[in-house]
Amino acid sequence: MRTMKTLKTAWIAVMVTALCLPVLAEVKVMLTANKIVVVNGKEQMEPSNKARPGEVIEYVAEYRNTGNTPVTDVIATLPVPAGMEFLPGTAQPQQMMASTDEHNFAPVPLKRQVAGPDGKTVEQLVPYSEYRSLRWSLGKIQGGDSKSVKARMKVKAGQ
Repeated sequence: MRTMKTLKTAWIAVMVTALCLPVLAEVKVMLTANKIVVVNGKEQMEPSNKARPGEVIEYVAEYRNTGNTPVTDVIATLPVPAGMEFLPGTAQPQQMMASTDEHNFAPVPLKRQVAGPDGKTVEQLVPYSEYRSLRWSLGKIQGGDSKSVKARMKVKAGQ
């Protein structure tokens, strides 16, 4: 299924990020993905091995320092899988950066310069549907501790 491929792609991207951490042997990353459903007016989480257009998946990446000494300058990156759209206001921590190309990051909300009808350059918000990666600076993680990031994504129509 396309959704399984999307989840595997997200997992691979998180693992690649983990390999780039300053102290490779001490930080482990665990990614979970759960479908958000509303039952009797309350949100519940279900396994996300299958998701349909319009459904919401919550991704949580936990960065755990398995060593005894602190790890500094930890950067967490969470990809926005193909066929998914980041849902603003769902990210934790809220202070983050994003990218449309998975290489160049800027504070959220992303903005770009475009030529207006009169030829003048104007600043415009980048649609959330164009976000491809989210990034947080987690700073220091003490030995034995962990920090997590999370965000929700919606499966786009036609996926």
